[in-house]
Amino acid sequence: MRINNEIVYYMDVKKPVIVIGVCGSVAAVEDVKLIRELKRQNFDVNVVMSENAKNIVGKDAMEWASEHKVVDKISGSVEHVYFCGVNGIADMFLICPCTANTISKIACGIDDTPVTTFATTALGSKKKIVIVPAMHICMYNNPFVAENVEKLKKQGIKFIEKFEENKVKFPDIDEIVRVVKEEISKKEI
Repeated sequence: MRINNEIVYYMDVKKPVIVIGVCGSVAAVEDVKLIRELKRQNFDVNVVMSENAKNIVGKDAMEWASEHKVVDKISGSVEHVYFCGVNGIADMFLICPCTANTISKIACGIDDTPVTTFATTALGSKKKIVIVPAMHICMYNNPFVAENVEKLKKQGIKFIEKFEENKVKFPDIDEIVRVVKEEISKKEI
């Protein structure tokens, strides 16, 4: 939403709020289409990006797609708490695409990027988290990464995985939207 020609955070209380964490995978180029489809499906979508993600897909594209200001650094506004804190407005934190690096940081409680800080906050607040990994299969099969994936799954984090051509690829947008809807419908009232 624009106020005085400036993009701001905004919550439409009639729509479920999704925060998409964008990591530095080339699959991030698919997020513009994903965000637009989630908006068409009546979700309010906000974006948090790592520095590496901004090297792949522009912050301006994410702001255009979401119609909200992108969080690309944690400030005194404590955006991570506003969205993913105990009383935060987000219904889900969707990390899409998620790198091996980010998976492992989350599993080890490291929060040194905006995306991992949101994840730490969401985990501590028991928010729904969905991870869409994207990487070469040899990275996903690294025993330490595989162990971290299992640690996160045991914490109730949902993974959407598509294995193809020796890669863990970005799934079809319709599949991601289907899982998001399914997980949101499980939200406790």
